[in-house]
Amino acid sequence: MLLIYAGRYSEDFAKLLANKSLSYRKIGEVFLIDGSEEDILDALYDAEEHLLKEIKLTFAKPEELKDPKLLLNLGFKSIGFKDFLETKVFTDLSKILGEAQTYFHAIVSTKTKKVFGFEALCRTKIPVWKLFQMSDRVAFISDHYCREKALLEFKARFFGNYKLFLNFHPKFLKDPLENVGELEATLRIKGIDPNLIVVEIDEYEGMDIRALKMIRSFLKSAGIGVALDDVGAGYAGLYQLVEINPDIAKLDMNLVRDVHKDRLKQSIVKALVQACKEAGIRVLAEGVEKREELEFFLELDVDFIQGFIFSKPDPYPKIRQIEELAYNSISSY
Repeated sequence: MLLIYAGRYSEDFAKLLANKSLSYRKIGEVFLIDGSEEDILDALYDAEEHLLKEIKLTFAKPEELKDPKLLLNLGFKSIGFKDFLETKVFTDLSKILGEAQTYFHAIVSTKTKKVFGFEALCRTKIPVWKLFQMSDRVAFISDHYCREKALLEFKARFFGNYKLFLNFHPKFLKDPLENVGELEATLRIKGIDPNLIVVEIDEYEGMDIRALKMIRSFLKSAGIGVALDDVGAGYAGLYQLVEINPDIAKLDMNLVRDVHKDRLKQSIVKALVQACKEAGIRVLAEGVEKREELEFFLELDVDFIQGFIFSKPDPYPKIRQIEELAYNSISSY
């Protein structure tokens, strides 16, 4: 049985449990829930931030609820939701990651009208971004595992010169020589040509620019490409673009979405694309879903398109189908 203290937000917590059809007993501001751990955690994932900061959790046996001393001890053992979840997740991490799937999202070249490569996306029961927000040990293991799994499945599933875009979480890019050396060694062991790999750097605001430039230099010397994500998302993104000079700039999806309806977006995107072209940086429009968005970027002669207009992420992308759709869509423009 799980005991949860909800404090001043008891009414909010009661509504949350009711919405999730979880039965409970309530003693003051303490909730006794006798459901499965999975159902309880599923309910808490949807709780609002103010509630998650307030609640305290602990497990109890039925006999402990009858003894005042044991009950008091349970109160001292209760911990916040984040600490509870981190402990739970770390204990079950092998199961969570063992059930993970790698999805590949196609990136289409507007010049060849064929698939240029795939971005590897790791899908787990608990969203990966939530795992990264937990303790460093959980985040590090998850980041490393997802990348290793992506490389193994890329090697097994794709034949040809497709590029594989790999995401690296910035919090682990603190030692450029070690980071790149480890990646090179992994590729060598798995028999993957470094020229097929593109390291995609995102969430880079606040990172040491010198470290990023060193990573860029080491990757380039190893024959590995670099893509900068979310370009155009504020001043910081533009600064990183200038300083890092990546091989590929991925336009921020907020700029791509409905760009054909917004003149200000169009002006910003045109300036970004022109600047990248002059610097020899190839441009990727990410999140393209509509025909009008596609036509706008074809007009600007961007290099790559990624989005639902051609395909959704899939463990086994249907390359022939994607290329047929891309060829017809681009050729008819």
